[in-house]
Amino acid sequence: MSWTPTLGPWAWLLGVVLAGIILLYFLKLRREPMKVSSTYLWAKSIEDLHVNSLFQKLRRSLLLLLQLLVVVLALIAVFRPSLRGETGSEGRLVFLLDVSASMQAKDMEDGESRYQVAKKLIAQRIEVMQDSETAMLLAFSDRAETLQSFTSDRRRLLDALESVSVSNRSTDVMEALRAAEGLANPRRSSQVGDVADAQVADALPAELLIYSDGIFPNVNEFSLGNLVPTFISIGQDRVRNLAITAFSAERNLENPTEVQVFATIENLGTEKLESDVTLSLGGEFLDADRVTLDAQEQAGLSFELSVEGSATLELQIDSVDHLLVDNIAYAGLAPTKMASVLVVTEGNTPLRVGLATEQASRVCRAEFVSPSYLSTDNYLQRSIAGTDDLIIFDRCSPSQMPETNTFFIGALPTTGVLQEGSLLSGSPDEPAAIEQVGDSTNTGEEQIRNSWSWDGDPSGLVIVDLDRTHPVMRYLELFSLLIFNGRAINLPDGGSELLSADIGTVLGIAPRDGYQDVVLGFEVISDTEDGTAQANTNWYAERSWPVFLLNVLRSVAGASEVSSANSYRPGETMRTRLAEPRETVTVRSTRDQEVDLALHQGSLIEVVDTDTPGNFRIESDGDLMDLYSINLFAATESSLKPVRSLELGYESVTAAAVGLEDQKEYWRLALLLMLAVLLTEWWLYSKRIA
Repeated sequence: MSWTPTLGPWAWLLGVVLAGIILLYFLKLRREPMKVSSTYLWAKSIEDLHVNSLFQKLRRSLLLLLQLLVVVLALIAVFRPSLRGETGSEGRLVFLLDVSASMQAKDMEDGESRYQVAKKLIAQRIEVMQDSETAMLLAFSDRAETLQSFTSDRRRLLDALESVSVSNRSTDVMEALRAAEGLANPRRSSQVGDVADAQVADALPAELLIYSDGIFPNVNEFSLGNLVPTFISIGQDRVRNLAITAFSAERNLENPTEVQVFATIENLGTEKLESDVTLSLGGEFLDADRVTLDAQEQAGLSFELSVEGSATLELQIDSVDHLLVDNIAYAGLAPTKMASVLVVTEGNTPLRVGLATEQASRVCRAEFVSPSYLSTDNYLQRSIAGTDDLIIFDRCSPSQMPETNTFFIGALPTTGVLQEGSLLSGSPDEPAAIEQVGDSTNTGEEQIRNSWSWDGDPSGLVIVDLDRTHPVMRYLELFSLLIFNGRAINLPDGGSELLSADIGTVLGIAPRDGYQDVVLGFEVISDTEDGTAQANTNWYAERSWPVFLLNVLRSVAGASEVSSANSYRPGETMRTRLAEPRETVTVRSTRDQEVDLALHQGSLIEVVDTDTPGNFRIESDGDLMDLYSINLFAATESSLKPVRSLELGYESVTAAAVGLEDQKEYWRLALLLMLAVLLTEWWLYSKRIA
């Protein structure tokens, strides 16, 4: 039996009433003496006078007992007596609530979602917490959020639980585990009594309660330490779910008005399903198809359209299954995006001609400058602001990398970190170091180690292989190239080889702080000893040269004609650069729901509010500047069959039984008994008076 609250105002008030009732039976009213001629008629009154002192001996009274019983039953009801089964606890509880997209699946009883059931189970466990227990609440999807730190206040925990909502994001439990593990296993100690030393929590055991369907990768190389895990698996084994896992629209390069739409439909449930699939253009029905799929089977769909200009497309599975968020997908045909390209060269006619072709000139604005421009303040400010979408360095290198994408021809990216007040210098053969001016005294720590390097001495080379799957290398045939002099490249970590020769990699690409760097290991135009320009390759005379430059503009600089809009998953940051800077920019969905901008600086647009799937328009003064889409496209989230065992830190955790022993409370019964006794007392009192 547990008594949930301690004495409160109502309990004290009832105690005062109880004492008052008893006191009334001890006390009698003081009566004034009166002289009468005879006491015969006042015999009964005389009997009362014998006990009419201030205090009298308490006599047996059924009414008194009933009144006392009423007050005692009221006190019991205020204490809320309850009986529940024992729930073993380490004294500290850490609730982990999965709020990823798969928890939206409505496969539970009464049509409830997994997320709703998980919240109810957590609320039940909070309600039966003992006074000596403390708990905290974390929600996780692809990131973790601490909703309530350790507290023994049940109301605060329940309020925090009520405030959380399910998301459309994928699942990554590692961040939540790290947060919980950091609280249970502090990494440092504190000196007791030292007021200058911040005190930390003791390394005490804590029970880790994970409420999830378990649809996330096993967690290896993780130490639970003082955490004692309990996995409550949510979800039914028999599920129905058709999901759209891919959807895109591409224009025909030969005829831009012809559009091909591709989609992949997967049956990620446990039963055979069939459904109509509807394609809409701008909200209007366009075409439809029908799919019939066995469990774990997939099918590809394709549609051919005729569309001019920008447009938004929607593909929807018409049948109703357990998860709805993956039954609809979005795609767009974006408007023309002009890229700003800065070309730093002593002179390169093939490069100038390649960027002046009809197709290239439709998607980029190219500006040619000499290497001496790199030492000007104008370039420094331009590179810091990221004004250009792409900077091409032909046989030269800056002292510090600009805040944009780059393409190096016959040169390497440098070691410099972009800083204002830096002197700019460098050569193609040796990456430059930063020469700082101003008050900086620790320039070595401000530099980053350049992992791009040459591999061997310059020599002739023969192309042996290329990566045709990469967008930079699409539609290229390069085995007929003649290259007189070049060098192999060592790529940095995360780099990809695009073109290899008999001497090693001669074209590669690597990421850098959200940008991309492309490096070509041989020059197109070389300088002789007397300074005369001569061709180092016949590539400029091949059809593949302008195609290669156009690929670089599209995939690295982000230039495009009317083509497929970028698609992002929920939670990913959307970044794009407008063709020209605008003072006011608005982002709204095709359903006229505005989205907050995280950053709008000139032509750079950054949006972090990407949780809701849909097609979105970037507008300025009524003009459409760009399009993008948000889609789930996560087969792991759409595979709804719950997991019954987790691997956490080299420990297998089997799912515990769902639910808790019901807490049986008796305060309602106490109130009913109190009402019955009160009615009995009233009946006896009325009968006595009568």
